Order: sequence, then C-alpha cells, then structure tokens
Amino acid sequence: MPVVWGAVRGRVVFDSSHHHLFVEQQSSGFSWTGSRSLLLTDQPAVYVHDTGGLGSPAIIALDPAADPDATIGLADRSTRLVADLRLPQGRSIRLTSGELPEPALAALTGLRGRLMPDAATTDFISPCAVSVTPWYESEPDRSAQDGEESDDSAPAELMAYVVVAGGRLQLRSRGKIPLEWPVNRVTVTPAGQSAVELRGGALLGGHFLTGATLHLVTPLVRRAFLAVIGSAGPGPSTVGTSAPVSVRGLGGAGARKADCVLSDDALEFQSPDTQRVLAHFDLDDTHLRIAGTAERFVVFNPAHGPVTVECASEVFGRRLYGNARLRGAAERTLTSGVLPAELADGRPVACAFAPDGMRVKGSGVNLRIAYESIRTVEAEPGPPRAEMRLTTERTDLRIVAQAELVQALHTEVRAWGNACAGAGQIPDMLRAAVGLEEDYLLYTVFGPFYELHAALLGDVGADGLGAPIPPPGSPEERSRVAAVLQVGIGELQAHLDQVGHVLPAFLRHRDACLLAAVTGGAEPDWLKAGEARLRAAFAPVQRAAAETAQLAGQLSRVMDLDPAALPKVSYAGAALSFGAAALLNPVFAVSGISQAYSSHAQGEQRKAQVTAQSERGWAMVLDRWNALVGTALPVLGYVLTENAFGLRWESARRIGQELRAAPEAARVPVLRAVARRLATLDVMRRYPGGSGVRLRRGEIADHLRAAREAVRTPRFLDF
Repeated sequence: MPVVWGAVRGRVVFDSSHHHLFVEQQSSGFSWTGSRSLLLTDQPAVYVHDTGGLGSPAIIALDPAADPDATIGLADRSTRLVADLRLPQGRSIRLTSGELPEPALAALTGLRGRLMPDAATTDFISPCAVSVTPWYESEPDRSAQDGEESDDSAPAELMAYVVVAGGRLQLRSRGKIPLEWPVNRVTVTPAGQSAVELRGGALLGGHFLTGATLHLVTPLVRRAFLAVIGSAGPGPSTVGTSAPVSVRGLGGAGARKADCVLSDDALEFQSPDTQRVLAHFDLDDTHLRIAGTAERFVVFNPAHGPVTVECASEVFGRRLYGNARLRGAAERTLTSGVLPAELADGRPVACAFAPDGMRVKGSGVNLRIAYESIRTVEAEPGPPRAEMRLTTERTDLRIVAQAELVQALHTEVRAWGNACAGAGQIPDMLRAAVGLEEDYLLYTVFGPFYELHAALLGDVGADGLGAPIPPPGSPEERSRVAAVLQVGIGELQAHLDQVGHVLPAFLRHRDACLLAAVTGGAEPDWLKAGEARLRAAFAPVQRAAAETAQLAGQLSRVMDLDPAALPKVSYAGAALSFGAAALLNPVFAVSGISQAYSSHAQGEQRKAQVTAQSERGWAMVLDRWNALVGTALPVLGYVLTENAFGLRWESARRIGQELRAAPEAARVPVLRAVARRLATLDVMRRYPGGSGVRLRRGEIADHLRAAREAVRTPRFLDF
C-alpha cells in the first residue's frame, strides 16, 4: 500500500519505505500499535508518517529542520543511517537502518549539511553527521566493574558533522564541538573508497588522540574535502597535540585566544583565526625559560620575549608537564640569570641580573633598577601564588609567580645587592652567614618532622605546632592518621639517613666552592679534616633516627595496615608547577600534605582500619610521637646547633684567613659566592620547603628555639 506524504517540500533524499531494514528503536507521542516511516528532503525538512494502528494515520512535519532537533547521521563506518528526531507537540523518535546500498548513500549527499544552520558559511561540511573513528594514544579501559557505569568519555566511534571553517577542522555533534584541529596542523591521506586518515594530536573527553579516520560517505564527498584541506597551505610546520589556550604578551597588551601545539621538540602558538604562527619555542633552545604551573605559566626566549599562557584543560596541562624537554627548561630556569614571571596586573616580564642592576622587560615594560637604589624587598609566599614587592624612590614593583621562582628571584636580588660590598667586607659577611646557618640546620634536619606533625594536626600554621596529636575520634580519621604516620615515618627514616651521611660532606663541599678561586680548586687539609668533626657534631641526629625507627616498629605492630596499599606520596608535598623544587601537579595544586594523604580514606582504603584490640598500642604510638616532637627534638636541636656552631665559626675564620693572602683578582668571585650564600640563607627561611607546605622554614626554626626554652629541665644542685 503506497504511503501518502502530503505536500512534500524539497527534493527527496531518503525514503525509509524503500528500505525495509529500517527499525524504530524508541518513540514517544505516537500510537502504540502503528508503525512509522521517515522521509528526508533537502528543504531541509523531515516528515514522519504514523500509520496509527487502530487510529487515524498522521503525517508530522519538522519544516524547516535543523540540528540538533533533527540529528541525521551515518554510523558503522558511514554505512548505516541513524535518525534522532524531536518533533512538534512533544513527539520524539529514534530510527536506524541496516547497511544502505551505494545509491541511497549517494542520495543522502543531497542534504549537503543543510541541517546545520551555518552550512552556507563553511568551506566544507559533510552531507550529514558521519562516522568518525578516533585513534587513541593508549587504548582506554571501557570495562565496567559490578555496580559501576562504563566510561563514555572515550567512544570507539563518533557520529559528527565534519566541518572546515575559519582555518579549523571541527567535528560537530548535537550542538557541541567535541574535537577540533587547526587545519594547517594536520596531515590527511585517503584510505579505502571514501575515507581519509587524519594525523594530528587532540583531546577527546580527557583522552589524547593521535588522529582519526573520517568516513565521508562517497568518493565525491571525500574529493571535495581533500580539495579544501589541500588549499590550507603547503603543510604543517609542527604537528603535535593542540589545545586552545589564552596568551598574553604577543601582539598587544591584552589576552588573546590561540592554539597551543606541543610536539616532542617544539611549543608553538598559532592564531585560531588567521593560522599565523604567533610564537615558536624550540624546546632544545638553551635560551628557553619557563616557569609557573601547567594551568598558568610564562615562557620566554630572546626572540619572542615573555608570554603568559593560560590553559583551561587539566589533561593538556599534564601533557605539558610530561614533556621532558619542557621540564628540563623549567629546571634550568631556577638556576639561570633570566627568570620569567608576571607583574601584578598580569603582564608577562623577564627579570635579568647584571652587575649594574636588575632589568625587567616585557610588553610595555623596560626597567633598570640599580641595586643601591632598592629600599625594601618583601615577599608573600602565597597561596595561590607568591608575590615579591620591590620598592625604590621611583618604583613600586610587584612580581607574582610560583613560590619557587619568587624565592629564586628574591635570592638573586639579595645576592647581587650583597655583591655591591667591597672585598674587605667578606669576613663580616661570612660571620653573618654563620649566624643564619642555625635556621638552616634546624630546618634541614628537623623541619620534616614538623611538616608531618602539621599534616597530622590538619595542616596547621606555625602557632599550632606545639599542640599534641589528639586520639582520632572516628574510624575514618584514625585510618587517615595511621596512613600519614605509616608513610611519613618511612620518609623520615630515609631523610635522616641522608642527613647523617650526606650533610657533613655537603657543608664541606660548599666551603670548598668558596675557596676554589683562591686555591685553584684544591681543597685545604684543614677543610678535609673538618668533615670528621662535623660528623661527630651531627651525632644527635642518630638519636632522632633511633627513636623514629622504634616508633616505626611499634606502629607496624599495632596498625592493621598493609604498607603496600598506602599512597606513596612524598611528605614534602607536590603541586603541578614547573620548577626544579616541585613536581608539576595543576594546574592543579594540592593545598597541603594532609589532603594528599587523606584522599586514600575514600573507597577501598577505608578497609584499612585500626582494630579495637590495638587501642592501647595506638595511644602509646601517639604519646611517643608527641613526646618526640614536643620534647626530644627541641633538645636535640639545641645540642646539634651548639656542637656545630663552633665548627662553622672556625671554618668562616679560616676561609677569611685564606682570602687575606689571596691576590685581589681572586677576591671578586669569592665576594660574589659569599654574597649569594648570605642571600640564600636569608631568603630560604622566609619561604616554605615546598609548594604543598604552609610552614615557612624560619617559622619551624623559631618554633624549635621557643620549644627548647619551654622544655622542663632537671633540677641541678648549685655548687
């Protein structure tokens, strides 16, 4: 029986009554017993004929039709039609066909993408949504455990319009753009009868792609696509993973959108509108500098000046951090004379240092600040970012960056300022440095104990370090504290081993570096002999190490925990930031080490609970830990600094003697080295030991000194 369609507008490009394999998958608002047929025209319009079953037949028209109300696509390598329609009066229907013959596929090309409202303004658009096969860098796990939903963020097939417009290749699906590439950053080659293989990195639902296969319905459509792609240019200069970012410092003071293209060898920024390369950074360039977080960083080389980059994609940020060459440049940055940062108003700048002054250059900024003119240098370590304020009679400069870079910048300013002194002041500077070494030794040896103590208390400030750890009130809190202790004490043991074996040799090596210009690199005998005396001075560390080992043994006996199942997180904390002193974590930062540990308490880790039988042993562990940090460490800190102070003072005196007999030319590099040591020791105590730690090094040293005075001492009989 023929179907009467009524007043059909436009040329018919598909009629389901001629394809008996068409199946109705889901419908709403239609008769229960009838059947539906579909007709598409290039008006564009959609007609659905409802036979009505026991009722009257009806024809429902969507005219004009537009995506996403009328989603028409080809699935299974563009061989099977899928129609998903939202029709007037609240009706909806989803239909699918079997494999279509070539004449039907050719007829569908008559749609010419007209279901997309802006089809006429595109350089190329597929007739309808077509099948796209993504190529994933690593095959995603699509298996779902019992009671879990499968991850739909990595589909094996997409059904999307292929659109080329404004220099971009886009896949559009139901009003969204899940994938897009800059046209001149991809390579395209024919594959099969009507498909093309596209190579170029992109992001899809948090997964990295190396490319995709586009199934373009017919050879005629593929030919049109290749013609448009071929007119984009001679070929890509950099093919890598691309993502949209916001940049500042390239062609104007304000922020602008750009495509960031990252390959193994280069970081490149391209205008999304004109395809013009805005900046190209060779990752092997020795002049490349980069600092910040994967969410917001500043990149610099002399050719392009400093550029601020803001990346909204956490996944792409991890890709940035995972590039070994990019991280190598970040590590070089903190030890070089050029430091990229931002002013308080967001303008990117590069800070360089020379004997005659500090230079700050960037977009609309070109300053030279003589060290003698600097009145104050103040810093606030953050969070979320650190800031340094430098004032002169004419300048009030505020520079913001990650804490590690601001600390390096602060140190450079202090070191070059100290180096303005005369060579005759070296002995005084050495004595001043010895005075600051007390903070250095107290923090270096005992600081990690108090960072762990702060994590156990809940990431407290310096004023809360004297509080004891209370017994946990809930099983979840008990499990968290147990995990912090189990992992943290293991880290402390490794730390104390390094202190006992490495720190005396390190101090001797640093003193030898000061004298290298005078002695020609040879180490004086008195300096070699001093290392053995330093090892004896550090004997109190062994007492702390022994107590820590006993505490670890007692903890393992009373805690019903499997150490292998606990998170292996460094107690020093981490943040996704570019720099030698931190592990880039983001764009995407961990605010404190207690959060890094407490995350294990969700899910399977909650099974690791302390048993009721170990309550007494649990209380003893906490009492022992509280006694260690509250009483033993302050006393050990006092003994260590008293033992070492005389030796360090003697080293400073001997170095001064060596310098007095040295020629004038040899004193200049020594002056700079001593100036840097003094600056480093002074600045170091003003900052935390890592991006996941709130406590400043100096705050921990001050607490140790104050705790030492509060420790109860025996009553000795006067004589």
